[in-house]
Amino acid sequence: MKTAVVLVNLGGPDKLENVQPFLFNLFSDPDIFKLPFGEKGQEIFARLISKYRAPKSARLYEQIGGRSPLHPNTLDQAAALQKKLREVDDFQVHVAQRYWHPLIPEVIEKLSHETFDKIVLLPLFPQYSNTTTLSVINEWVRHGDGLIAPVIIQRFHQHPKYIEACKDRIIEKLDQDSRKPHLLFSAHSIPQSRIKQGDPYQVEIEETVELILEEFHGYGHSLCYQSKVGPTKWLEPNIKDELKELKHRGIKNLLVCPVGFVSEHLETLHELDIKYRQVAEDLGFSQFIRANTVQAHPLFIDCLKELILENCQ
Repeated sequence: MKTAVVLVNLGGPDKLENVQPFLFNLFSDPDIFKLPFGEKGQEIFARLISKYRAPKSARLYEQIGGRSPLHPNTLDQAAALQKKLREVDDFQVHVAQRYWHPLIPEVIEKLSHETFDKIVLLPLFPQYSNTTTLSVINEWVRHGDGLIAPVIIQRFHQHPKYIEACKDRIIEKLDQDSRKPHLLFSAHSIPQSRIKQGDPYQVEIEETVELILEEFHGYGHSLCYQSKVGPTKWLEPNIKDELKELKHRGIKNLLVCPVGFVSEHLETLHELDIKYRQVAEDLGFSQFIRANTVQAHPLFIDCLKELILENCQ
């Protein structure tokens, strides 16, 4: 049985001069940003917004090494996963990105030159959202007519080995300090209007947090959201407001847990590690430690392997 597995994440610019075209691709996606006046209006506004935001975004990427680490992280995950899967059968693991190369249509074109018994599409978003998982599926459907229909894995936010990998990343940081920190879970925000339309993302984030917390009885904890874009209402509390509230409650030690992120990228390396670390220091917190994302943690790779084998039966 010859099977292609396609791991998909958002992607990010691989050098500073590609920040603007990356942002254009992002803002062109109506599954995230529904801009006015139809398809043509989406393109016009995406071009204007990306041009306006690119200089500031480039400065942020410059502070984390001049590129996004998302693609290299995903390649590491793919290599570890392929090694595991090839113990079982003939699997080829590919990496695609939604908004930067290798784009989904490019990977589809590559797959079209071979014959597979099955294709597995695995968006690397533990919690389902129309802004992420559905966007990947829609992009695949637009370009994948020439291939066999893929098996699609839409969520894994409650998978035991994913949860164990998240717990382990927290425990790694607890070992560094004897003080008992407040566990601050931070997830990427989405517009509240999406939730009102039935998007399950918020519920699934909360379910993931509840399962992780089974390991940490007696720890204070809270959940907040980050990375809001634009003037509309997004999920709350946002992380800055939550930091102020925790300081008001007299909490001094924080361990920040980026729930829902499976790789390092701008939102972890800059937004959490630089921007909000500085906010926390200015507010007077004595400790601000961040748990790593799961990346290629062996338990997470085992989670992906089990998901694929279960869905290929």
